[in-house]
Amino acid sequence: MSKSIGKVFGTSSTSPYAYETNYINYLRNYNTQNYDNTLGNLTAQALNMSQNLSAMPGYQFTIDGSDAARRRAEQATYNAYADKLQPQFSRQQADLQTQLINQGLGVGTEAYQRAMSDLQNAQNDAWQQAAYQSVNAGQSAFSQSLENAGNVANFNNQARQNYIDQILSLLQGSVSGYNNQQHLYNANAGVQGRIDNAKQQAWNNLGSMLKSGGSMFGKEAK
Repeated sequence: MSKSIGKVFGTSSTSPYAYETNYINYLRNYNTQNYDNTLGNLTAQALNMSQNLSAMPGYQFTIDGSDAARRRAEQATYNAYADKLQPQFSRQQADLQTQLINQGLGVGTEAYQRAMSDLQNAQNDAWQQAAYQSVNAGQSAFSQSLENAGNVANFNNQARQNYIDQILSLLQGSVSGYNNQQHLYNANAGVQGRIDNAKQQAWNNLGSMLKSGGSMFGKEAK
């Protein structure tokens, strides 16, 4: 295209509007069909791709962890402790009762009650520790689910944006036919502007002459 422009603008015409005239003629005869057809194919592809956006996940602006995952983790951890502690505590209580009776400490005696109370307190502490560990496990599960949700949201948002970027990239080509008409308009406007300026200058010169008492045809006769 640059060689063609060079040939067109390398004119020796003496017309004051030769440059614009040659440029306008060049633009009018310039064939943009191949480019326009290619751009039409790209924009059609962009349209087809844009119709797939409805099937993609929408943008996620907020995320939340899974409360169900938290409850499952808490329950699973507590059940694991219970399965271990319940039979252990039953054996401890039976063994302590046998030991106390063998020591001659009968049920209802102060020593018997104190020993059993100490055992029960120790077992309660173990149950509290089990509950505490269960809550920690639940919080960890919730935090992990929150992180997973964030990763999924980021992936979906990035995938959607990448897809939109692909669509936009197909639309970034200049609309050659439109631009060609714009260039024609600008070139014609340039010619018309120069003509209007020339007319205005002529009228200005005539007005100046008349004000100074001059004549367009020579000195005014006395």
